[in-house]
Amino acid sequence: MRLTWRGALGLTLAAACYPGPKPPEPLHPVRFLLINDVYVADTLSDGSGGLARVATVRNRLADQGQVLFVLAGDFLSPSLLSKYYGGRQMVEALNAAQLNYATFGNHEFELPRDSLIARIGASSFKWLSANCTLADGGPFPKVLPWDTVRVSGHLVGLFGLTLQGDYRSYVRCSNPDSAALAVADSLTRLNADLIVGLTHQTVEADRELLARDPRIDLILGGHEHEAHDSVVSGRHVLKADANSRTAQFATLWGGKGHWRQAVGLVTIDSRLPDDSATALVAEAWADSLRARLGPVRVIGTAQAPIDARDALARNRESPLGSLVADAIRAGTGADVALVNAGAMRLDDVIPAGPVSNYQLESIFLFADETRVVTFPLSGARLREVLEHGVANGSLGKGGFLQVSGILFTYDRARPSGSRLVGDVTRVGGATLGAGDTVQVVMPTYPACQGGDGYAIPEAAARCTQASAGPRAADLLMRYLSDSLGGKIALPQGGRIVPAAPSPG
Repeated sequence: MRLTWRGALGLTLAAACYPGPKPPEPLHPVRFLLINDVYVADTLSDGSGGLARVATVRNRLADQGQVLFVLAGDFLSPSLLSKYYGGRQMVEALNAAQLNYATFGNHEFELPRDSLIARIGASSFKWLSANCTLADGGPFPKVLPWDTVRVSGHLVGLFGLTLQGDYRSYVRCSNPDSAALAVADSLTRLNADLIVGLTHQTVEADRELLARDPRIDLILGGHEHEAHDSVVSGRHVLKADANSRTAQFATLWGGKGHWRQAVGLVTIDSRLPDDSATALVAEAWADSLRARLGPVRVIGTAQAPIDARDALARNRESPLGSLVADAIRAGTGADVALVNAGAMRLDDVIPAGPVSNYQLESIFLFADETRVVTFPLSGARLREVLEHGVANGSLGKGGFLQVSGILFTYDRARPSGSRLVGDVTRVGGATLGAGDTVQVVMPTYPACQGGDGYAIPEAAARCTQASAGPRAADLLMRYLSDSLGGKIALPQGGRIVPAAPSPG
């Protein structure tokens, strides 16, 4: 049974987060505080977020009674600090903030195996995953499929799940639904009063999981970057906004078979003071970054806002993608530049005005995978590579290509592998023939590592020296300051043209 108790919950949140009288509490509550997809510990550029503020919320809630503070994946990578420190800064900040449980997000598996195991080992909090193991089937050290904890006299069972994906070879994630079923069986045999999933998958997958298994009482999830509160038969699927702009707070009371649930979204902003212990950790890591990169320098001035959100660059031609591709082509002297959208990870809007070296470094969050290599391709092979960039497996994902030096039209309605319409043309209008050869520059992740499903054997000879190749960030900064004279005007569109829909 679900009871909408938002008024009392609002008073609880007000008492926890802001000064005021303590409201009445339900008897023997089980309470959770959720964050997800948190890539930075510090306050964001717009003044929102900050793990030190979330820690303050946790502390104030804990003053009123036990609360379980959980993180539903994606926090070790990617970020500007993680590019150099592999998530160490996030583990230290979350330890200070007294996190209780975390599960893997898909971005955790971007770390090398030894780095991820080291981060898990340094965590004061527990890691849960019912479906992700090492490739040989053995568990990651210190990672549990599920755990139980006694809260307000109730036996609470928690388990972790992560969506399946094309991850590094050291990890294997089995079917999440099968894993959840097995865990729910185990927790039911233990007579758990409350079963809670800590998941990193789509909200649709979370809803389907609740619909299939009535034994699961609550899902605290991640993966989407926007807050969600979705209800299935009186049970909630909760997700917070990314980078701790918000946190979800859930209170359950009653007992097995008749839990009542109240939820509320907590805004994390300047009205909340910093927890001093967490703030000290965040500032120490910020000092480390300044020591590595030097002081903040203005590279140029954006004449208009620059939309660097993933949703744009992974689905169609984006002004930032074109700018980056132009910079890489100019810096290497290549004929054509191809940039997988996943190489650009800022996922934010750069406002008009001064643009710093830190902002530009933050576009490219993988230190080696965004170095670039130049190699020859025939016109026919370039067309095949472009076809892969608009195939079903790339559209909307990191494999979608931003380009410089060419123009082409594609039709989403056609089958994958035959979506390019007409000729690929060079800048100026000349047709690129199948037998022509062009010098192509591309980040090493797709070109050398087969990332995003690309297979480019022509790059192999150059990939042996990929670790010494130029960094995309350096090429972009040099292009903005030298070629554009610091005046950042976005390129005109028309490089990647969607075909007009057929009439009728």
